[in-house]
Amino acid sequence: MKKLAIALLTLTLVFNLCACGQSNSSTAATSSTTSTSTSTSEDASETTSSEGASSETAASETSVSADAAATASATTGLYTNLDQAALLEAIGQFKGLCNVSTVNADGTPNIAIFVPGVADDSHIFFNWADNATKANVLREKTAIMSYDIADPTAEEKAGRHSGAVVKLELEDDAEVLAQLQEANESVSEASVVLKIVEVLPVG
Repeated sequence: MKKLAIALLTLTLVFNLCACGQSNSSTAATSSTTSTSTSTSEDASETTSSEGASSETAASETSVSADAAATASATTGLYTNLDQAALLEAIGQFKGLCNVSTVNADGTPNIAIFVPGVADDSHIFFNWADNATKANVLREKTAIMSYDIADPTAEEKAGRHSGAVVKLELEDDAEVLAQLQEANESVSEASVVLKIVEVLPVG
């Protein structure tokens, strides 16, 4: 009888010990899972925070770059001492080199050298034969012109060039064109007349 009681007591103790071991293992596993989950969440939070900071920095740098690009020409101005009146005077005296930039029908750029004429204080004209530049201007109704006057004998570097970049629009007002043709014999019905929209610095 004593032996049976001892055996039952031993089995009870073993069962309790096993149950405690499983409980501790389960608690440890739960604790480990919770710790891992918390760590992962913290890592994700840190990653998101880092990515957010990087995005803000990149956006800030882009904004600064855009501002710099927009104001670069205005602040440089080393070779851009021609206002509209001086530009037209230079064109009238054939002093400089003129490049006209347009966009082809397929979207590619086109640039060519031409000799413009002065129609009045706000218009220039070209007596173009049929070419890509003429076709582009008649289609798009806009062009960009650069005008450069070189002086290689100037002692200072800033004096070796002067000029401007000019935004142009096709003048298609029949009344304005008729007035220009009447006032200037060099302007004909075949001339392509362009209105000066804005004179900008080079650079």
